[in-house]
Amino acid sequence: AMASADAGPFTGDSVVRINLWSAPRCASTSLMYSFAQRTDTKVSDEPLYGHYLTNIDPTAFRPYREEVLAAQNCDGDAVVRELMLGPCEKKVLFMKNMAKFYSKLNEPFLAATKNIILIRHPLQVLASWSSTLGVENTKIEDVGLREQLELIEAIEAGGGKAIVVSNEDLVQRPEGTLRAVCRQVGIEFEARMLKWKRGGIPEDGLWARYWYHVTHASTGFDAGLRSPASNHPSSLPAEVVAEAGKGEEEYRALLGRRLRPEAVLPDPRNAHILVHVNGKLVPREEAKVSVFDSSVQGGGVEGGGVLELDAHVARLLASAHALMFHDIPDPDAIKGALWETLRGNGMRDGVHVRLTLTRGEKVTSGMSPSNNQSGPCLIVLAEWKPLLDSSGLPVSPDTPIRLITSAIRRNTPACLDSKIHHNNLLNNILAKIQANLAGVDDALMLDLNGFVAETNATNFFLVKGGVLVTAHPDACLPGITRGVVVELALEAGIKVEERNVSLTEVYCADEAFTTGTMGALIPVSEVDGRR
Repeated sequence: AMASADAGPFTGDSVVRINLWSAPRCASTSLMYSFAQRTDTKVSDEPLYGHYLTNIDPTAFRPYREEVLAAQNCDGDAVVRELMLGPCEKKVLFMKNMAKFYSKLNEPFLAATKNIILIRHPLQVLASWSSTLGVENTKIEDVGLREQLELIEAIEAGGGKAIVVSNEDLVQRPEGTLRAVCRQVGIEFEARMLKWKRGGIPEDGLWARYWYHVTHASTGFDAGLRSPASNHPSSLPAEVVAEAGKGEEEYRALLGRRLRPEAVLPDPRNAHILVHVNGKLVPREEAKVSVFDSSVQGGGVEGGGVLELDAHVARLLASAHALMFHDIPDPDAIKGALWETLRGNGMRDGVHVRLTLTRGEKVTSGMSPSNNQSGPCLIVLAEWKPLLDSSGLPVSPDTPIRLITSAIRRNTPACLDSKIHHNNLLNNILAKIQANLAGVDDALMLDLNGFVAETNATNFFLVKGGVLVTAHPDACLPGITRGVVVELALEAGIKVEERNVSLTEVYCADEAFTTGTMGALIPVSEVDGRR
């Protein structure tokens, strides 16, 4: 018999009871550890394991089987009554379960609990499963996809809502996912949920020594929890790949229901900033442009004194002129909008300002600028933001970055002149994707002749024999911070060379660094594995 969800709440208390129904080999233990960091929460690790081994799959191979049967109450209905619906001294009760433990429970309880369904692609689940229990003990039934769909059906039949969480979201965007989960279950998110001490928790099940090695070595939802390259189909036994394929349709059905992570602002003060849009200061949530607007031109300034403001405004206006914008605002109007925005937000330092001038609203969709008849739209976006790298991480002279050389080439003037500072940065974004996948900070981009241009986000300098070397500003942006560095170097008596730079010169440099408005100067410690 399946447990029904049509009954009302069974408890008269205000405890928030959360059942996690997970596929195996997910970040379910990490999620349990996350909730265990809350002072208002009690956690329980797979209390229905004994029920599963006794009533659902008595022949299931587990090296710790007899220990579980001896340690746990194997009457699943009793576990529901005494734990899931029983007294709890804490405000929140979090119970981690495998989805396949759900069947053959006669006690109705789902209506009295919040129910999270944690899913992961069956190929990743079975790859991990087979590495511990062997290929011969690996079946698609071990993933619990059917049980997860049955749980959703039962929950919704009782008027409830299943909270489907993707394992990938939880690992890659933990804060946004946890915030969304907490909102769904009706509790406040706490930052302490993101970190825990290495080595496990007292509530770990006795099977932890077989399964929890990665989680015990972690201190949060970090990269160690992600699927390794060895889980690619080409490196797995054919039997495992074939089994995983049997669950693809069910997995896709679950994935279509997944809870979307909430957006997380790097600085919470930015939730209530005012933005200057087309002549008006408006709250962040009202800062919008028409769907007919064409956003093409961007520039940024940084710092309490607004670093090189005149140069940034001049570059923006020159770019707009090159693109044949009409009725371009004059420099004083742009600066006035900027100062108004800073005053309106009470900002003096620790701030990044992005100036965007679009061609304005179109009368109809289409490529021709003749469709833009309302004049340009100026957007001034000022945010509380420290110096950051292109991944949004704080930088300092003590935190050098690592680079790879991208296969994506930087534009030359024959394609699109880098002296037009615009928002069409698709080739830079593709290079950044390569860097992300390679596990480094940024990508070094070459021009069409194979010489160094810049990184995906910044200008690039190297030092060799006391000489400061950087690329011609042809395929690279003639950055404003770049110009300041060259000027200061010459004033200090340092020889500066602007010329073609080969990768070999980069590999053999005495030192290297990048420059940009967002990150200022950032040292480079490694390029393509060369230090």
